[in-house]
Amino acid sequence: MATHNYDAVLVTDTPTFPSWTRGYGAHRIATHLRERGYSVLVVDFSMAMSIQTWKEICSLAIGDTTRFVGFSTTWWPYRDRENLTKNFNPAVSLRDNVSDGYIDTTVERVPNEAATFTEDVAVGLGQRWVDVVKAVNPKCKILIGGAKLDWYPDFPADHKLSGIAETEILDYLEQPKRIWPTMINHDTNGTAYDWGWTTSFTRYTDFDQIRSDEVLTLETSRGCRFKCLYCAFPLIGQKNIASYLKTEDALYKELLENYERFGVTDYWIADDTFNDTTEKLVHVLNAIRRLPFKPRFRCYLRLDVLTMNPEQIEMLLEIGMVSCFFGIESFHPQAAKLIGKGMSTEKRKETLYKVQQAWGDKVSVNAGYIIGLPYESYEHAKEQMEWFLQEDCPVHMVYCFPLMINPEGTYPNHPMSELDRTYEKYGYTIPDLKKHNFWFKEDDTGIPSFARAFEIIVEFNDRFEKKNVPVKEQIQYGMG
Repeated sequence: MATHNYDAVLVTDTPTFPSWTRGYGAHRIATHLRERGYSVLVVDFSMAMSIQTWKEICSLAIGDTTRFVGFSTTWWPYRDRENLTKNFNPAVSLRDNVSDGYIDTTVERVPNEAATFTEDVAVGLGQRWVDVVKAVNPKCKILIGGAKLDWYPDFPADHKLSGIAETEILDYLEQPKRIWPTMINHDTNGTAYDWGWTTSFTRYTDFDQIRSDEVLTLETSRGCRFKCLYCAFPLIGQKNIASYLKTEDALYKELLENYERFGVTDYWIADDTFNDTTEKLVHVLNAIRRLPFKPRFRCYLRLDVLTMNPEQIEMLLEIGMVSCFFGIESFHPQAAKLIGKGMSTEKRKETLYKVQQAWGDKVSVNAGYIIGLPYESYEHAKEQMEWFLQEDCPVHMVYCFPLMINPEGTYPNHPMSELDRTYEKYGYTIPDLKKHNFWFKEDDTGIPSFARAFEIIVEFNDRFEKKNVPVKEQIQYGMG
């Protein structure tokens, strides 16, 4: 890379193998800024970046007019646990972190030249990476953002950006004389004005070195029609599909450009719920039919919507879906109704058998199940796990999670679910907010605490790991 004085440098990471995808948010922001005249370099795979590599990048990319270097936190906690410490939220590495209701955050390590960026960040040694930037340009600002912003309160940033950053980051660049607060959160949903979301698409550069066998991320929409009790995603409960759906041309152009330039055909669809309406799937399918190739997609689906709209089953196959994830969460009638997924177990399972017949081995079917919801007992959950483990079960892999509750103040710059706000209403108590996920409840379910829920998910997930999955390669490559 020749020396270039970029206006901004964005550093991002990736989920762990085998689910490697580019850190999409950084590329989305980079595209947004480039379209408005700014030059931006994205540095991917920071988990592999040594301090020496970082020094070389900064010497080539940062100059006197570089405005900021921004770091995305989204994937930092998901790095290889063998190389990192156990300084993580229990949502990430539960088996490593939960021991008698305690999260081990005690860590000591002396900086060394062989350590990677994410290793240093995990143990609070981000300052030396910032010092490299400041040595090249002392006036260059350090920004931090991304989905895990609240997990790194001590990272030495000049400014922190909360939420969806397209409007906030542009305001920051276009108002250089404004005295900006440390926390920039004036438009966390990126909806303060119409900047062209529905016609936008993300573009990559030659410096990104995209390979044809990569899985890139695609947004066909931003937001969700539904509002589940436990969901903390922003932009939920939307009803006007036209306001959050990309245009057909935007989808077509992004897919075509990535194919013609890089040979990319595989994508992770980042939509909260890809099949929230049949109208949306028709819209996406029209774009797909215009392409000179057949793409392959991984996505999140809602099972009750598929049940009520069976025409979607064949449409999803034609669109190019090769792997999907159903947030089943619970097959207990009362628990499912409470969280907003109250369709009967019989109807939902019947649909799973229908998709098995229609999709065969062309699609890997994955599902999530929450342990610790009100009403559902250990015995009932175990009964459902036995169904999932049957040889002819239409679900190839199930991932069990303990119920997570993040009370007000836990992550002040992250959206809250309705359950987070009102958990006491549903019978939960959290005696120590410093250990916020360690809830307790008194009922007859046999799951009286987060610790017990965790023990159960370990038991269930261990059994699923041993299950012979017929489309294992697709599951690993797609859903991870």
